[in-house]
Amino acid sequence: MNRALTQENIVKTIENSLDFYEFELSIPLTMFMFQSPLHWNIMTIIALASFKENNSTSFQDICKKINSKVGSKSSIQTIIENGILRGFIDKKENSSDRRIKNLTLSHKAKDDYIKWLELDAETYKPIL
Repeated sequence: MNRALTQENIVKTIENSLDFYEFELSIPLTMFMFQSPLHWNIMTIIALASFKENNSTSFQDICKKINSKVGSKSSIQTIIENGILRGFIDKKENSSDRRIKNLTLSHKAKDDYIKWLELDAETYKPIL
């Protein structure tokens, strides 16, 4: 067994995960993201486009990246619309093609996403 993967470290990591889950339930962004695997996939794709330089994503891009067995186009559209209404997602016109709308995390959602990643990383320190 890897030195970091002692039974004690595994137990501590699981306990950290359970404690962290309580915190995740207090953040509106993570509550939205964890509603379903489809929510998580959509928000993760949008987050990548938001943080990765010279990258963007649109409804069409997301539909191509998510297997239809995971979610239909109408389900994807509904989740994106709900994310926009709740202030997690910004929708802006693409400068090269006005028909396409780029999707990014809102400023507040980006801040919450960073906070979530930092605290999530802390959860796994015992086994790293």
